[in-house]
Amino acid sequence: MENPLDLKSIILAELKEKDSETCMKIVAFQNLILKNEIPSERYSLAFLFDLFYAFERGSINIQTIIHEIKYLEGKKVQSRTKEASQFKRPPLKGLWHKHYFDGSIPTLALNVQNALGNYGIPYFEKKIQEAIESGKEQFVKAEDIPYIVNDIVSGNLQRRREQQKTTGEWIVYAIHENVTYYLCLASVCPEMRNFVLNRGAR
Repeated sequence: MENPLDLKSIILAELKEKDSETCMKIVAFQNLILKNEIPSERYSLAFLFDLFYAFERGSINIQTIIHEIKYLEGKKVQSRTKEASQFKRPPLKGLWHKHYFDGSIPTLALNVQNALGNYGIPYFEKKIQEAIESGKEQFVKAEDIPYIVNDIVSGNLQRRREQQKTTGEWIVYAIHENVTYYLCLASVCPEMRNFVLNRGAR
């Protein structure tokens, strides 16, 4: 039986011929970031490129992804985001995705929006209850506003973290014979994420 083609090495070799500087950067990045985390045969070239170019653009904190990879690999006890789930419908049926929290404004906004639906604004609700019990007509004062805003954002984000409900972008992977193979990163807007979830994911 012939050995399968090592497409990753072939494509990197071609890239080296065309753009040796970029190729050197990618290989150095691969050795520095991924070598001790995942065997090279268990992640695709697309996954490597997604990770490298996102890092180059400065659009992600690479350690947030590595943390979730370590969790999937059994090297971390706790994830920072919601549990992994499997896509249920074509074209992604059978594949899996795990969230990573990239800290971007859209991701923060999505988590705050979700948290408001789940937890409300406990500080504000407490002030309302206190006012009702004391017979006051004024629920809050101007000095309460920073505390309310803090509870909406920081407080609700902390509640989601504690319950491991934080959402974010995706690490897309496959599982074959109980081994994880990393395919790509998926950075999608909330509208597209909802579309995919409604059609293909749990």
